[in-house]
This record gives sequence, structure tokens and C-alpha cells, in this order.
Amino acid sequence: MSFVRRLACLPVMLLAFASGGQADDRPLHADAGQTVERSIEHAKHDRTYRLHLPAGLHAGEAVPLVIALHGLSMDGESMEALTGLSEVADEKGFIAVYPDGLGRMWRFWERHELGQRVRSEFGYVDEVGFIEALIDSLISEGLVDGRRVYVTGLSNGAYMTNRLASSLSDRIAAVAPVAGTMSPAISNLDAPRPMPFLYIHGTDDRIVGFDGVDSFTGIKSSLDANELVAWWCDHNGCRKNVTGRPLPDTVEDGCRVMQTVFESEQGAPVVFYEVTDGGHTWPGGDFQPERLLGPVCRDFKASELMWEFFSHYSLPEAEAPAAP
Repeated sequence: MSFVRRLACLPVMLLAFASGGQADDRPLHADAGQTVERSIEHAKHDRTYRLHLPAGLHAGEAVPLVIALHGLSMDGESMEALTGLSEVADEKGFIAVYPDGLGRMWRFWERHELGQRVRSEFGYVDEVGFIEALIDSLISEGLVDGRRVYVTGLSNGAYMTNRLASSLSDRIAAVAPVAGTMSPAISNLDAPRPMPFLYIHGTDDRIVGFDGVDSFTGIKSSLDANELVAWWCDHNGCRKNVTGRPLPDTVEDGCRVMQTVFESEQGAPVVFYEVTDGGHTWPGGDFQPERLLGPVCRDFKASELMWEFFSHYSLPEAEAPAAP
């Protein structure tokens, strides 16, 4: 093992001893603390993704998985750099995966539910099936705990996140879209089970408008932010008469944040972070030119916030696929 890798894993080892426990004597995974580029074939396409294994991952250890879906014109590499999720993964001990959409986009509108009937349609790539196959492959390797799979996405990736929450609710424990909503067509789908849902959107988003109007067409082509929250509240059986609370305004970034928690008797709350005057951005993220995207909120880090949320949820035993 290299000196750099030993150094990266030292905090994890010290924490184990400091807490009174014994360090795991299994060897570290060969790629612990690294991001590697990988691919799988699906629907006649070579689908690529970036896989980051946490610094303290031991060989044979299955841990939670966070799938982060990039925005339009981005890729997995830029999503990793923007979100900083890999650093959170190293600290908290989960795997982060950054898939690449074909043509740098996610086709969230595809009719995956029709199965073989649409396989021959021009341009069909089966995005939902690709993410499902990716989850299956990582579980089969023994890397991922199938009960603890989570999805987040930015912009176009947020639309895909909402789609996956409806189409793969038996595989995904919780979701957290950022700066993106849901098309009316997808809102007609009905996820089989309630889905813990965290949502972040800026009121000054000029690309995917808070009001559902997008910058490309100038028309309201999506649910607006409040309609999306109401849709998930209805689906999850949440109480709606809730008063939000402002988060501390710790940074002079021109933004204010209101957190509203809609509790659910079914254990699937909806948590909404309305970023007043926030742009089409990932709060706390890097490489986001404000001249193009609008203000970046620095009062919280979206990647840290969503992991704290995800960490409370897992699929029921019967729903989670097991490694062979």
C-alpha cells in the first residue's frame, strides 16, 4: 500500500481505536480512497461511470451507495468536482457513483415501463434500466448494501432523479433532487411505495425556473417547485399545514434559506429547502460561474446535508436485492 493511501486512511483507523473498538483487520480494498472510471454494456450501449470508494473501505465490505446524476451538458467527472461528494464519502463511508448520460443528458421521459415494446424505438437507450443495471452490478460485486441506495441529481439530473424515484422505488431508499422538478407526464406515474424526499431549489433559478418555466422555451413545461413538493406530499401521505423555519444566514452570499419539513406517518417525509435569491446552483458546490447560473448559496453544503438525510433511511429487508 502506498504512503499516500495509508495517510488518507489514518483518520479512519484512529477513530476506530479512539472509540474503544477494534480496527477491522481485513485489508483495504485496492481502490479505497480513489475514483476509477468504469463501464458496463446496456441496451447495446457502452455506459460509462466514475466510481469513488471511500478511503476506509475494506475488501468484502458492503456499504451505502449514492448515485449523483449530472446536469445537461455535464458529465460524471464535472459532477464529482462540483458537488464534492467524494470527500463526504471518504468521511462518512459510502460509495459515490457518477454515471455519464449519453450525449451529456438524461432522457427522463423514456417509456421504460413498456419494456420490450419500446426497445426498437429510435434513440431509446433505457436510462432507467441502465441505472438499475448499475446498482445490480455493484451489489453483485459485494460493494454495495442493497438496502441503502440513494440518488441525487442536478438540473436535468434532478428530473432523472424524480423519474427513478417513481420507476425504481423498490431499489432506491431515498432521493434528493437539486434545481430541477418533474414533467407533467412523469407526474402521472405512481411509485409503488412512499419515498423519503429532500428537495433544494433557488427562487432566482433562470434555467429551470422555480415557477416551472424553463429558459429554453419560455413556457411552463414542468411542475413548479411548490407543485413538486405538493405532489410528493400527496404520494407520501404528509401533513401539509406546516410552517417553515429559516436557516441561520452565516455567509453574505445574497441568499436566505427556508427549511420546511412535511412529516409522514409512513416514514417518508418531504423536506424542502427554498433558497431565496439562489440560482441554478448546488449550494456549497464549486465551479459554478454566478454570471451564468446565478448566486450560489454558501449557508449550507448540499452534499453534506443530503447525506445526513439519506443516512436515516433504508429499504425494508424484503425489498432489497442481495448479493449472490
